[in-house]
Amino acid sequence: MSNKIRGAVVDDHPIVLCGLRKALEDEGIEVLGAVNSPSELLTLLTNAACDVVIADYSMPGDKALDGWRFIASVSSEHPKLPILVYSEFDDPFLVGTLAQRGLAGFVSKHDDMHEVSSAVRALVAESRFMSSIARSALDQFSALRQWRRFNMLSRRQMEVAGLMLCGMSVCETTRLLHRRINTIIAQRSEVCKRLGFSGQSEMVRFAIGHGLWLERSHASFELRPA
Repeated sequence: MSNKIRGAVVDDHPIVLCGLRKALEDEGIEVLGAVNSPSELLTLLTNAACDVVIADYSMPGDKALDGWRFIASVSSEHPKLPILVYSEFDDPFLVGTLAQRGLAGFVSKHDDMHEVSSAVRALVAESRFMSSIARSALDQFSALRQWRRFNMLSRRQMEVAGLMLCGMSVCETTRLLHRRINTIIAQRSEVCKRLGFSGQSEMVRFAIGHGLWLERSHASFELRPA
């Protein structure tokens, strides 16, 4: 029986996808699939068991599952599968909130490529991995008082808060996370209470006012009724 690490890779840039596949295979990591969209990855995961997912953060061609939604969907469908985000977006708010929601690993596309294979091995060994750039972003996230409030949230609360910041309604969140509507309502209420906001609209206005974006496929969105 082979002990080789098995990974699945998703990125909407073909050159990056090809480079990641080669880099991982050169390190003895088996790539079960290298796909271009979140939807393709979810299909792949239903048909093949892997040890880790290496994923870009923003893949706007698949808007329904882009960014935070995508990560939440994979975690909901495959709760024990570690996700390594490999992204050009490495700003403190994004990295900090992803870490707070329990993301297993983060490597910036500005890091050396060898950090990806190091991260994969760490995640398979059930350790978390933050690259040098990600660690610096985390330090900045913790240092700013207006962001530090998000550290008060539990992993599940941060997951829900992130979806609220992406403009998702209660019903959309319920469907995505496969939880009961009363559970999501209660979690959203507790999130706002802990963060000191009256509701989703005030939270989003705070984010807009401070230039904090979790939704990276476009610069803004229209808030819809919960």
